[in-house]
Amino acid sequence: MKYYTLQRFVKLNLYFFGMYSLLTAAWYGLSGKFGEDAGTAVNEILFNAAIFSFMFTLALLLWYRRTDIRIPVNKITLKALEQQMEEIGYLRVAGQKQQVVQVYKPAPPKAPVFAGKIFIQKTANFYLVQGPVSKVRKLEKLESLGV
Repeated sequence: MKYYTLQRFVKLNLYFFGMYSLLTAAWYGLSGKFGEDAGTAVNEILFNAAIFSFMFTLALLLWYRRTDIRIPVNKITLKALEQQMEEIGYLRVAGQKQQVVQVYKPAPPKAPVFAGKIFIQKTANFYLVQGPVSKVRKLEKLESLGV
């Protein structure tokens, strides 16, 4: 939960960098650009991959920016909260028993994979829910209705 946005940034950035590099290298190989000047082609691929991955990662992190809300324990039960999580498209990560922080992952097609995980921590008076703004707001609306 701590440094989750930074971890997402690094993972997404490496993923986009690698995929862009591989796909561009394959295209350059098919089109014959490596035959002319391989060093320049590799430098071009790496430079463009770095720019693309940085911009695309920033766009995704801004699009799925994160927030947290506090839902009073007396307003909703844990079972009802889990049911609401399933309705918005998040499933509890398997292998978790009653831990301090429960982790939910997106389940496409209801929730986009790039949205990231939702963390729920139960304190004495509140459920602290941390996740993407668009998904957490849906839970906030349900909480305000008194579900």
